Amino acid sequence: MKKGLLALLLVAVSALTFGISALGAGTGNLVIHFQAWSGEYDDLGNHTWAPGLSPRVRDGVDAFGAYWEYNDIPVGTQVPFIAVYWANGAQDWSRKLTDDVFIPASAIQEDKTVHVYIFEGMLGNGNAKVYVADPNRHNVLAVYYDPAGAYEEGLGIHGWGWTYEDDAEIGASQWGTPSQLFTVAGRSELDIDVWGMMLSAKETWAGFLVYGGDDATKKTGDLKPDTGFFTNHGVGTVDIVYIVNAGDGVTNNSNVFTTPADFQDEAFSFKLLPFSPEDMSGTYAIDPNTLVVKTSASVASPYAAATTDAERVAAEALITTWFEIKEDLGNGQYGPALEIERVDFGKTNTTLNTFVIALAEGSELDNNKDYEVFFDTQFPQDLAVAREITVTLNVTVPDNTPANATISLGASFGGWNPGDAAYAATKQSDGSYSITFTISVTAAYSTHEYKWTQGTWDIGENLASGNRSFILSNNMTSVTFNDEILAWDKDADAADTKYPATARTVFVPTNASASLALDLDTEAPVLIFVSPLSFVGKAADQRIIEVPWGQPFDQSLFPRYSVTDNRDGDITSFVFVPKGNMSVLNTAEEGDYTIMLQVEDKWGNITQETFIFRVVKGV
Repeated sequence: MKKGLLALLLVAVSALTFGISALGAGTGNLVIHFQAWSGEYDDLGNHTWAPGLSPRVRDGVDAFGAYWEYNDIPVGTQVPFIAVYWANGAQDWSRKLTDDVFIPASAIQEDKTVHVYIFEGMLGNGNAKVYVADPNRHNVLAVYYDPAGAYEEGLGIHGWGWTYEDDAEIGASQWGTPSQLFTVAGRSELDIDVWGMMLSAKETWAGFLVYGGDDATKKTGDLKPDTGFFTNHGVGTVDIVYIVNAGDGVTNNSNVFTTPADFQDEAFSFKLLPFSPEDMSGTYAIDPNTLVVKTSASVASPYAAATTDAERVAAEALITTWFEIKEDLGNGQYGPALEIERVDFGKTNTTLNTFVIALAEGSELDNNKDYEVFFDTQFPQDLAVAREITVTLNVTVPDNTPANATISLGASFGGWNPGDAAYAATKQSDGSYSITFTISVTAAYSTHEYKWTQGTWDIGENLASGNRSFILSNNMTSVTFNDEILAWDKDADAADTKYPATARTVFVPTNASASLALDLDTEAPVLIFVSPLSFVGKAADQRIIEVPWGQPFDQSLFPRYSVTDNRDGDITSFVFVPKGNMSVLNTAEEGDYTIMLQVEDKWGNITQETFIFRVVKGV
């Protein structure tokens, strides 16, 4: 009996001790960092419903983005977070930048200040990654973005000197087996995934490179202290690098950035790519009638969606309207648009980033003038003055809905107040409900969230998570959506009747608009003599070939040469001797005869070189 009592006492003491320990687990501090792709942080705030934490406009802005500081959070607390702009002292739910993000309870460490990093992107409630820095080590947050969204299977890093989550070693795998540590960090405004990973340094020489498994698939060179990265290690500090995919075999790190502004400009800003003479790419004129336009990001092709000949013709005509070429008259003035005969593009491609424009006869480019290319897909753009859009929502309700129930919306466009009479639906003769209201919009595309209720938040539809949503474009005048409520969250069997929210996600094209001065060919071809060696590299008056007097001219004495043009390539075969006094040789009379060689490229740029035939006796 005593032994049993003692055992029970020990259990009780143990339980009491555990309870005291749990209650006395202490508190920690949390700094939440958030990056918006626009870099706009005025009025950016958050929403959180963690016990004891209050939502508010950001505390400040640092090199990464906005941040909030929360102190004395009990260890073991999960912290929910939504990034959202504020207006008039409250959240403007039409301007959310994330879904529900959950900062894990493990991020709260006793007597420690832990920094966590979150990126913009609607990834679904609970699906957004939170990157937690180790407060006891130096950390590196790496961001990787492919503007085309073509992330390769197997892409990862080869690293050395790091740990990653739960102290897993990085670099232990053999070369050729990438450590696939990237996770989806957020989404760009073009709805393309942005990848990220957080590493913690075990060694001061820690570094890594991004690759697909071999040298040919390298996306970066070595990122390490002796190449200028991660040089200042400190406890709890975080270095951030941003990598934009620039293709395979890139090892000079020209695509690696250390500031959000440089990264965002390279990754997200739509622009026309300038001419690169090394690989003959970018935006430039091939000849006076033909020009190539290349964009920094792909745009959706209306031709790919066409199914009939008429639709294909219309799509080609639409793509042609994306372009204008005008003479730049200076001081912001432009001449009339040149006439375009046609625009060629990849007709089997669903997205486009390269176009060849053929100008109509009489609209040729003149390389003595300056021109600018204008590109605009003419998708809806933000409005300066708001437009009202009429929205109708029809909904059917479960059979167990009380006949006299108020069916209303708790919605972002209604202040999330289901008791607002303006958002109560009207019962129809067939037992369904309908509501019509207007939403004022300025943004090209805006997302609006809502949930059906029985007049209060006490009884709402039994959604598994999140809210219903729809997207409006500001060129709409009205739209209708149909819903079905399958169950209420206060039903006896609510635990078994949850269903997913309707998310009416559609492709939301961002208007692509840019312009660039057109690169014309103003350089003349380069003619180089390759023989005879006696005057290779000499001035014209020193380029002399002696010809025997009184003998028929020996064609083998004519100099050899080559001609290259920056646009037309090898045009040696187009060299000729123009008629005139520099085309005559008389071997019957001694003296110097200056001979001219001339070549012209497609743009009319002319190169002329001379040499001397010297007719002498006794040669």
